[in-house]
Amino acid sequence: MVIFCGRIRDLFWRRPQTRKGYADLSDQREDFYNRRMYRRIHDCYNRPISSAPGAWIDVMNRTDIDGTAMSQNLEVIGGTRRCLNLGSYNYLGFAAADEYCTPRVLDTLNEWGVSTCSSRTEGGTTSIHVELEQLVADFLGKEDAITFGMGFATNAASIPALAGPGTLVLSDSLNHTSIVAGVKASGATVKVFRHNDMAHLEKLLRFHIAEGQPRTHRPWKKVIIVVEGIYSMEGETTLLPELVALKKKYKAYLYLDEAHSIGCMGAHGRGLCEHAGVNPADVDVLMGTFTKSFGSAGGYIAGSKQLIAYLRRHCPAHLYATSMAPGVAQQIISAIQLLQGQDGTNRGAAKIKQLHDNANYFR
Repeated sequence: MVIFCGRIRDLFWRRPQTRKGYADLSDQREDFYNRRMYRRIHDCYNRPISSAPGAWIDVMNRTDIDGTAMSQNLEVIGGTRRCLNLGSYNYLGFAAADEYCTPRVLDTLNEWGVSTCSSRTEGGTTSIHVELEQLVADFLGKEDAITFGMGFATNAASIPALAGPGTLVLSDSLNHTSIVAGVKASGATVKVFRHNDMAHLEKLLRFHIAEGQPRTHRPWKKVIIVVEGIYSMEGETTLLPELVALKKKYKAYLYLDEAHSIGCMGAHGRGLCEHAGVNPADVDVLMGTFTKSFGSAGGYIAGSKQLIAYLRRHCPAHLYATSMAPGVAQQIISAIQLLQGQDGTNRGAAKIKQLHDNANYFR
């Protein structure tokens, strides 16, 4: 109904003209959504907060939406409202102050500063980054790991380094936008299989491996299956044991995005491999982010020493982007140590159990 009424209104609305000879920079469909739908309820979105994003947050008060505010930004008018936080990735509560993590982060900021102001290949690698990558590799049961300052870029920049023309990528239909962006940028041939449909995936594998590359029918240089551990919008896990069996059968590589499963799946938070009883060695590329369970930022790729060495030489997010801030890296280190019980308590295990109990309660 809102869309229908918006279309009727547009019949009597005159679109502002761009400069003569210039095309529109904005997409007209997106422009319609902003004018006729989003602006009517935009006070529900982009709410500024004035507290740490813990279980409870202080939401800043803004002007009420009205006829004039539909085309204007809402102004902060002072005061806050205490709200229960149900819109956060703060799965284990590390985003708020923690008695073990926070003091170590503050000490790191005092010693190392806020930023390295350099890429990892120049002056941006510190002893903290080296410690973090070794800790991540050990935590996941992999030989080595590489970390990045942004979770989205971990997929968007690493996939093009691993795949290219002559590569066949099999991607789940509900994969995250960062995976889609990375696959598009790689230039690889991509085939999308129905979500968690192993029969459809095997059908695509069998057909396209037999057919080979388009036009030439030469064998593919490599075949990569790309899936997520937990699909956050659906709340579903991937069928990891079945995927491992298929990738072994067809000699394909398996790329597992654990952005939403690392830290919260498995008895010790080691992700979907631990939860599903799969040997981490059977997953060629383990990817994840630190923005959810660890209360920090950035992402990682874990795998063989050969794989990680290759990414250090070819991945643009490692070669050219500013390295992860030392304080951010220390937050991750402290969170993993706490999950492993290195703080001398069982608080890490209790956090994971509480998350599992909460998830089961809501189901």
